[in-house]
Order: sequence, then C-alpha cells, then structure tokens
Amino acid sequence: MRKRDVITGGVDVMPIWEFNEADPSDVDVELTQRDQFNNDEVGLADALVREAAQNSSDAPAKEEMAVRLSFSFRTLSGKDLENFRKQLVPLIPHLEACQANTDALTDETVRFLVIEDFNTRGLTGAVDALDDDNFRNFWRRHGKSSKGGRTGGRWGLGKLVYSSSSELRVFYGLTVRGGEMSPLLMGQAVLNHHEVNGTRYQAHGFWFSKRATNRLQLPISDPAEIETFRQLAGLKRTTESGLSIAVPCVMDGISEETLISAAVTNYYFPILSGKLEIEVGDTLIDRQSFREVAAGIGRNTDIPFGFVGEISEKKSSGATYVAQKPIGKEKLGEDFFSENDLQAMKEAFIRGELVHASVPVLLSRKKAGQEAGNIDLFLRSLPEGGKSFALYARGPIILPGERKYFQNAPAFGALVAEGDTIAGFLGDAENPAHTAWNGSAEKLSRNWSNGPATLRSIRYALRDLYSVVADQVDTEDKNALIDFFSLAEKTSSGKKRNKRVKPDPVVVPAPRTAISIRPREGGFDLVSGPAAADWRFPRTIRIRLAYDMIGADPFKRFSPHDFDLGKRDIKVVCQEAEVETPEPNVLRVEVRSPDFRIEARGFDPNRDLVVDARALS
Repeated sequence: MRKRDVITGGVDVMPIWEFNEADPSDVDVELTQRDQFNNDEVGLADALVREAAQNSSDAPAKEEMAVRLSFSFRTLSGKDLENFRKQLVPLIPHLEACQANTDALTDETVRFLVIEDFNTRGLTGAVDALDDDNFRNFWRRHGKSSKGGRTGGRWGLGKLVYSSSSELRVFYGLTVRGGEMSPLLMGQAVLNHHEVNGTRYQAHGFWFSKRATNRLQLPISDPAEIETFRQLAGLKRTTESGLSIAVPCVMDGISEETLISAAVTNYYFPILSGKLEIEVGDTLIDRQSFREVAAGIGRNTDIPFGFVGEISEKKSSGATYVAQKPIGKEKLGEDFFSENDLQAMKEAFIRGELVHASVPVLLSRKKAGQEAGNIDLFLRSLPEGGKSFALYARGPIILPGERKYFQNAPAFGALVAEGDTIAGFLGDAENPAHTAWNGSAEKLSRNWSNGPATLRSIRYALRDLYSVVADQVDTEDKNALIDFFSLAEKTSSGKKRNKRVKPDPVVVPAPRTAISIRPREGGFDLVSGPAAADWRFPRTIRIRLAYDMIGADPFKRFSPHDFDLGKRDIKVVCQEAEVETPEPNVLRVEVRSPDFRIEARGFDPNRDLVVDARALS
C-alpha cells in the first residue's frame, strides 16, 4: 500500500484508505467485543439505536430543545455504486485478509444506512492532537473513554456497533462542530491485526486526506470531496452542527421496521419526556406520535406507556415525599420517612395514585471523599389485569437488565437517576452495552469506596419502597379479612411433612369479616362473611394462589408448571359471582351479592396451597 506522507498547509489531496504498519513486537489484537452488541439479549438494531441515541443525548446544543435523531436508507446502483467501489479499491486486500464479506460489493445494489443527529454539538476537539475531547474519543480511542457524570458511554466500545453493522466492517462520519460551518469527513475500517503481501498492519484503517506533522490522520475538509460523498451517501446535513454516520453494505436484519421497534422499546422514556425525537424513514417518533407508533410496531411489549408518560410529566415538578436520610450503607426502610409521609404514601398507593419519593444516596469517591447523590422512585399499584413493570433509567439510558430486581412485585415502578454524581457512579457500574449494572465492574471498584454495597442499596431501593408502601394494603378494607395461609393441613395423603414454624396469627382489624376461606382436600372454598352485608355490589376480589415453599416467597417462585387456572385440571364453581383468570395463578372474581361463594378443586393434595384474597375498592 502506498503510504501517505506528511502534508502541511492548505494543500488538498485525494482521500485514501490507509492502515498503519504494525511493529513486529506488537501483540496481535482481535476484536472480540462485537458479540456484546449482537446477542440473545441485545439485537444489532437495538444496539445501533441505543448507541446513536446515547451519544446524541450526551451532546445537546441547546438543553431546552429535543435532540433529533434520524435513520434513513439509501440504495446505490449504477454510476454511484461504481464510484463507491473505486473508492474502496485500496481497502479490498485488507478486508479479504480479515475475511470480511466483500461479496456484498458484487451485488447490483448496495444499501447504506445513514444516522444523523441534530441539535447536537458535533465532534468537538482537536483534529491534529491527542486531547480528551469528542473527536479523539470517537475516531482514535477503542475500549477507553473520557466520559463521566451524566454522559452515557464509559467503555469506548459502543461505536464498535457501527462497523459491526457493515458487512465490510466500515463506516464513515461527517461532522459539523458547534460554531463552525465547514464539515469534516473521515472513514474507518475496524478489522483485526492482519497481513497483506508480507506486511503486518494494525486493526484500524482510515480514509482521510493527509497527515499532520505528528502523523495523525486528518479529516477531509475539501468542499468538493465532501459534497460528492454527501450526495453519494444521501446525507441531509449541510451546515447544521452534529454528526452524520454512513454505514455501507448494512447487515441484513437492520431495517426501518427493526429500528422503529428498537426506538420504541429502548428509548421510550426520553421520547415521552420530550428530550429526544427519532425519525426512521418517514416515521417520526416524538412525544405526540409515540403511542400511535408504539401501537403499530407489532412487537409484544409489557411497557405501560401511560405510566411512563406520567413519570415524564411529574418528575420535573419535584418529589412529593423525601427520605430523611441516605441509603448507601443501609437499605431503604420505613424509618427513612416521617410518620405523616409514610401514612400518606401508603394511602396514595392504595388509591392507585402515583407515589413519587426522592431518596438521597451516600457516595464515597476515592481521593475525593463523600458526595451526595439522589435517585427518584415512582410507584403505582397494579391495575386489574396489569403485569408487574419496572423502569430503571440513568439519564436517557434505560437498563432492561435491572428489571429483575423488581420482578413479580404487583405494581408499576421506576427508578430514575439524573444528577451528575449519581449518574457518574452508576455509569461506572454499567456493562459495555449499557443494559445492566455490575457490582464487580472495574471502574466501580477503581473510582468508588464501598461500591458494590452502595449499588446493592440503589438497585433494591425500588423494591424496598414497594415493601414499605404496600404494607398498608392488607388493611385497606376494615370490613374484609385477608386470608393468607396453608390449606394442606387437612389433606388425607398420609405423608409425613417437614415441621414448619407457623407464622404469627393475622391481626384482624375488625371483629366481623367479609371473606372467609375454608380448606378442602385438593382446593378451597371462598365464602362471604357477615361483614359482606355492608359492601356495595358488584365488588371485585383478587385471589392469588401458589404452592408453599420453605424459605422463599411462594408467589415469586410460582411457575405455570405447578398449575394453570385457565386449564381444565382446575375446576372453579361460582355462586352469585363471575370469575376470570388474568394470570395462570390469579382469579379475578366479581361478586354480585352478599351470598357469594367460590369453590376451587384440582390442586395437588400433597402440596401446601397458599391463598391470598384481597377485596379491591
């Protein structure tokens, strides 16, 4: 390969693809991190949207305006395709040496994916020196980032998704920096250490114009060359600040449909908050159009967008309840709130209102001492027929891997961390794909004292708040007894049972009861009590069922393999009532008079059955 000499001054030269030669003493590098952005948990389209939206959200030009992110496709054919192939001629031997799919260039057409952001600052920083700004971070760093605080990336690996989306492992970037009018253009091939004609080369190659005196590759600034490429790739950007990415020979599976689906499921929170707009082809996904677009994606999601939208509207007005001391060394509990706030939260939760609590977090940065962070927690009781849902967000980034820490709680919940200090802490704990936090993360242990324990108190804070406010639900109806017990004591199996410690007896807040549960072999009867005469009908009763487990919550461990109320094995007979089965272990019973009765049979008589019956307001 012909080497580009150092050229100084304003001389314009023809852009060229070039790799630096590898020193014989260099360790061979093979990029094994691509699977972090295309696996069973995160698809390539999802990773593309997450990376592009994250970087764009990190650099808004005007905080009061939404960042706009555009995805579009352009198909090259004829003369345009011929010109593109000519540009790649010096690169082909390197692609073939690394077994990239160059067959894609022999097709009659080639697809380009174009990703452009607007109301952003572009790749700021020096182009001819190694500083800690965005130009260097994007083009000249791999596996290392100078980002911190609320900014999204930490690993310096996210941009690998662009080359991973190309059959050729190639992408281009055109940027206009804030305060400047002239675009800068460069291309990059991300391969492995490789050999061509007996010469060893480094993994990263560049398409550039000339080299600085320190041999750094300089971006193309010639207006004619930039306009030629802009027309070729179909870029919209002219003089607006921001970054445009062009990915040639884009992978199969990346389409308008998969990108729209990824935008809806990965960035619903900042979109509904009015901080981000995503355009895919002719489809605009913003605060106003979101629900209509979400309804038409054909991808099954259990996301309660109404709840998320309300959080987006309420969080800017400040929390209704504030914890009186920080979590970090201890977990959230009732003693964190005043008695008045505690009672008010419980009552609001029972009424189905949104509970918004602000909780301080005690953080200890190494070499800097203790700092105060803050998280916002949101809770709403689960509507009838709804499914448990949790949102964990660090700024605009949603972490789906954290939902398991709220799993099976019968409520909608959200944990939002937006301040610089707390976002910096949680960012250091994130995995490269930004889908979950890791208590063993290297940056967490390097930068923070007591990191794992503090992270544990944060990720469980939402569940802990639920435990605090949901405690009042059992006494929400002073005329209804909530029966919660084992029904296996009177079975005739004859099998010897492990001795269990019986729970303390339920404290009944009123002498009369409206619900009574009677154990029967292989089932139970639920019948009205004297206090049911005081009810207004119709009235709904929600009944949860599970086989008991020693040392574990039976409802958390329930499996449809235990039983399914919707199948014929379980017989349910009603008197003065109608029953539905919204979940395999849940009965929703609407009773019509004080003479209601529900009989259920078909359960395993050799196992303890736990029944949780709640009269809903």
